[in-house]
Amino acid sequence: MADDSRFEWFADTMGVRAGEQVLELGPGSGASLTRIAARLGSGRIVGLERSATALAQAGRRCADEITAGRVRLVEGDIAKVRVARLLDELDQGNRFDLIFAVNVNLFWTAPATAAWSTMRESLAPTGRIWLCYGYGTPNSPTPPTAKLTERLTTAGYHCTTVTTDTLLAARATPNHQDQQATT
Repeated sequence: MADDSRFEWFADTMGVRAGEQVLELGPGSGASLTRIAARLGSGRIVGLERSATALAQAGRRCADEITAGRVRLVEGDIAKVRVARLLDELDQGNRFDLIFAVNVNLFWTAPATAAWSTMRESLAPTGRIWLCYGYGTPNSPTPPTAKLTERLTTAGYHCTTVTTDTLLAARATPNHQDQQATT
């Protein structure tokens, strides 16, 4: 069984701040959505989930946050969803300050070219992308990062990682942001 307190470590590592517009890819039953929403204050988190069953569970778990407008749920696949559909969940003209995924194998097992394109278009100019992995339980493995780093480089991102014994967070920074930071 996963330790849901891991989402606190992920949120701290990603630097989640009040007022941000956040997109979570694959939130499953919504345990992460409620924890992140609690940090956002007037911000909003949108959960993009391809499983209708998981989305229904997240809807029940996050009912209060949905009513308050802090959580929005969208059914779809990051490789197929229209960017406009995601941005419709935000105030007009906004993009996401943070896009993240926890234990979404797509990024660890495939090039995910369409997903990277969608994320790049959805991200604010100074936004952050984090791919997180781990269950927060003893002896839970984390995947090796070499292949992920290679895929990110091919997709036009720079990768840095932060780890604990059982958790891994990989930040994907679009190369144009690296150039902006040095100019």
